[in-house]
Amino acid sequence: MKLNNIFALALIIPVITCQSSKVVDEKTGRAANAKSDGRTGYYFDDMARYLAGLDLPADSNLVQFTVAPEYAEHRKKMANFWEKVRTYSIGPVSAWRDSTLERNPNGMVCREDRPAFYPLCGADIINLYTVCPRATEYVMVALEKAGDIPHPERQSSQYYKGLRAMRHVINNIADRNYFFSAHMKQDLVKNEEIQGIAPVLLTFAAGLGWHIVDMENVYLAPDGRPVVLDDPSLDFKPKGVRIWFRTDSDPRLRSLTYIEQYLNAASAQATHPLSKFLKQKQGAFMLLKAASYVLHNPIMAAVRDNFISIPDTIVQDDSGFRYLELKPNFEINIYGSFANPVRLKDVKFRYDEQPELAALYRERKPLPLPFNFGYGSLRTPPKSNILVAHRKKA
Repeated sequence: MKLNNIFALALIIPVITCQSSKVVDEKTGRAANAKSDGRTGYYFDDMARYLAGLDLPADSNLVQFTVAPEYAEHRKKMANFWEKVRTYSIGPVSAWRDSTLERNPNGMVCREDRPAFYPLCGADIINLYTVCPRATEYVMVALEKAGDIPHPERQSSQYYKGLRAMRHVINNIADRNYFFSAHMKQDLVKNEEIQGIAPVLLTFAAGLGWHIVDMENVYLAPDGRPVVLDDPSLDFKPKGVRIWFRTDSDPRLRSLTYIEQYLNAASAQATHPLSKFLKQKQGAFMLLKAASYVLHNPIMAAVRDNFISIPDTIVQDDSGFRYLELKPNFEINIYGSFANPVRLKDVKFRYDEQPELAALYRERKPLPLPFNFGYGSLRTPPKSNILVAHRKKA
């Protein structure tokens, strides 16, 4: 090895060592035995488990904030939440994924060499990860503010009120398997103690079995690259959060990036940082569900055309792309039940009845889905639908 290379390596090693033992907040992070591949030690892993109501290691500094009766109530409520989610969502969706989705006649749906993209998502990483657990990375885009981590050391009545508000929102996933936009606006965006999507993502990540290595505030540079934002008070846009994680079954260091962005024609322009960022995800897996039929509206044509150019595979309910928009360039398989769209209250966007899709369901007569997916849970009795699209080979 050349002398100048040895000298450069000697300079780098102390920096890596220093970063790996750094703890962001001494009140909530464990300095001892910090993970070698994370700047923040166990900080965000402990925080995720705390929010999810899961057991903490005995030497975690967060243990001291778990003794209040209000937190005992939180643990109890979260235990009920996880039981319902695993019983009625994660369990049956995983079984259907393995028995049916992964045997799709048009080929593999979730690939371990492709990213997974979920627009109009709220904080719903549970469905994205359950349907596609092997992606290289996960990208979520929605209009809700990314927010930041809470501070359990406050231990105030307002803090526990914030925890209750967060539970109110995430219970939508347990009850209906999608988020109510009105609940997110009231109980996350306006939540002064536990604000935004980031705490919910951490909560869900812990319940999914992720080991959190790090979480960063990011913004999209003009060329579309996510850049770490060390000062979150700076108003660079589009901005969001990025979570780095591993799982017991997959040693890869992977990421979940959530970008807060109001989707309109401007955000779909080729010069916009979000469009440049998404272009880097060409060939991705895409999930669309409970999307308020936004992409059916003519005013969203530019967003629709931008999004439909990205994925090679799509899993969606009827609130995503219209069947006739997918048919020319995708091979289509359908599951569940569809006759017409669910009528939603206070939704401004136009509905498309999609008679062609209804005719396809009458022709093929697919088996019912054994779980709720999107707005199908609003029917009596619940009847959900899933369309799987594979891009046709040139």
